[in-house]
Amino acid sequence: MSIARRFFAVSFLTVISRVLGIFREAVLSHFLGAGAEMDAFLIAFKFPSFFRKCFAEGGFQSLFIPYYIDFTIGKKEKFAFIFSSHIFTILFYAMLFLTIFVFIFVEEFVAIMAPGFLKDPEKFHLAVNFTKIVFPNVAFVGLSTIYTGIMMARNKFLPFSLSPILVNIILILSIIVGNNTISPGYGISIGVLSASIIQLIFLHACVKSMGIRTPALTKLRFSGLKPRISKRTKEFLKKLTPVIAGAGVSQLNVFVDTFFGSFLGEGTVSLIYFADRFIQFPLALFGISMATVILPEISSIFSSKNHDRGKVKKIQEEMVIFTLRMAIPSTVGLMAIAYPIVDVLYGHGKFTESSVYQTSVIIQIFAIGVPAYVLAKIFASVLFAQKDSKTPVLAAVISVISNIILNAMLIRSLGIIGLSVSTSIAGVINAYVMYKKTKEWFLFDMKTFMSLAKITVSSITMLFVVNITKRFIHNEILFLIFGILLGIITYFIALLIFKDKWSRGIAKKMIVVLLRLRTRS
Repeated sequence: MSIARRFFAVSFLTVISRVLGIFREAVLSHFLGAGAEMDAFLIAFKFPSFFRKCFAEGGFQSLFIPYYIDFTIGKKEKFAFIFSSHIFTILFYAMLFLTIFVFIFVEEFVAIMAPGFLKDPEKFHLAVNFTKIVFPNVAFVGLSTIYTGIMMARNKFLPFSLSPILVNIILILSIIVGNNTISPGYGISIGVLSASIIQLIFLHACVKSMGIRTPALTKLRFSGLKPRISKRTKEFLKKLTPVIAGAGVSQLNVFVDTFFGSFLGEGTVSLIYFADRFIQFPLALFGISMATVILPEISSIFSSKNHDRGKVKKIQEEMVIFTLRMAIPSTVGLMAIAYPIVDVLYGHGKFTESSVYQTSVIIQIFAIGVPAYVLAKIFASVLFAQKDSKTPVLAAVISVISNIILNAMLIRSLGIIGLSVSTSIAGVINAYVMYKKTKEWFLFDMKTFMSLAKITVSSITMLFVVNITKRFIHNEILFLIFGILLGIITYFIALLIFKDKWSRGIAKKMIVVLLRLRTRS
């Protein structure tokens, strides 16, 4: 299967998962709004979410896959099993220790996360209770990433792409059940923990059904205070520390926004979260999906003795243009439809009109950074495939420092808008630092520049059509249906007019399919 086909397969399932995710947020906003209970849950959920992004979407998996592929290419299945089992065991005990530690110091933990909550004892108490329920989720998510990494290394993308769909269904049901019993906040907190356990069981069963030996919890032997493990595992763990640090520092931008946001009054943390969900949609659909697909491909090339530099350059260049072909119009589209889509999805129940307006403005600012967020995922994949863990760390550190400085400068004058502007700029800085390191792997020439120019002009044309549609269709639901549809069609036609290679290829395939259908009829 080609990279493009794998990408579309993963993206299709990602779309379903993200649509369910947005529906989940719509249900959550209906029952909780941008209030104290919602803020409390989000603080409790921050660290598990942070951990998932560091592992499932960040450094751990990006490093695990190249190492695991080294064994599979050499057809050393026994050593692949031993390696994965060692990592599984070490991760299990590390997560167990971390969970116990947080349980003991849970109040101090929440106070550090959101010091502004100390002024509201009720909100602080809720955040502490939710954290106790949600935090064990980190252990199950961490172990799940090992099963996911094993499948990715073997180009098996379907099972782990299905698991987020299962998780979202469980979370939606938990909110509804919680609202009718305890409360929506307690309901989704219990749902988060339950979903992570079920996801781990599901992924374990998938790996086992493929005939692959699943990682086992092994007995660690110690030499002094250090566990006696293989040389390869030691090498992995040495590289893992800066990798996780890099992914963690990158995710610290979320904590920076939460820290500053906790001082801006009730609902601020919730508004940032709801706005970010829309940005995560194109990021997951294009950036994470593409990074997921190309990482095993590039890792396999680098793992071979005589790796083809030209092939790596060609893959990265094609994938960058391929993803920007979707990321740039996504930025334009989000800016155009921000208010109506927030109003339709969130503008009901306890979610006020003021919350709708503020969320839509934050989305428009966040959207500016979408191309940078997407590119950062691809750049990171190329770096991790080469086992370069230093550059992502450096990029993340510079990004976080920039975010802190900008927040401190802008929060007093612009409030929540200042937080949004800082986050977008920090994302661009993160991508730029990694680009400087990976630009040697680009074939950036006039052809590439022309492709970007075609994408940009086509996106602006799409924006023009969507804005005209908005003038004639005043019903928000109808506008979203017809506006988005017309926007996509306009963008595609504009690319065709500019003789874009990808769009012309899609058009030819569509014509062939239509001719076949006509012949059969």
